[in-house]
This record gives sequence, structure tokens and C-alpha cells, in this order.
Amino acid sequence: MVASLQEAANKWGRKTQAVGAKWQQNTQGKSGAYCEGLGKLGVNVSACMSGAGARYQQGVSSVSPQQFQAAIAGKEQKWAQNFVAALSGA
Repeated sequence: MVASLQEAANKWGRKTQAVGAKWQQNTQGKSGAYCEGLGKLGVNVSACMSGAGARYQQGVSSVSPQQFQAAIAGKEQKWAQNFVAALSGA
């Protein structure tokens, strides 16, 4: 367990230094799982696959692992702010 929010932010920064390739691996070809998840909320899965699911796949396919990595690099303080906000109900 971390002792401070700064320590947690630093840990997040270390853990996300090389996650671009893993992000791509975990998002490519997952539009079916995305739509199945939305189906649990009452969305028609077939309609999702031709609409939101296709746009999801197009979106994740348009971002390279390097672009994803660059987007999250150096965002430790933003992560910390969002973490506190989420747990505070803000």
C-alpha cells in the first residue's frame, strides 16, 4: 500500500512507461466484447456491432501503440486528480 497520493502517482507513472503494445493487444478485435458489455445495459448487440462497435474498432485501430504511450506519458498528476475525484464522488 502506498503512503501518499504522490507515491501512488509515481507508481502509476512507472507502471505505465511501456504499456502501448499491451494496450493495442488488449483493444484490437474487442468490439464484440465491447458490444456484449453494452448489451448488459440493454443495448441491442447486433445493432451495436454495426454502429458503435464498428466505430470503437475504427477508433482503437487508428491509434498506434506509440501514440497511446505518448498520450499517457507524464500524466501522473492528472491521474492523481482523477483518482481522488472518482473516489470522492466528484
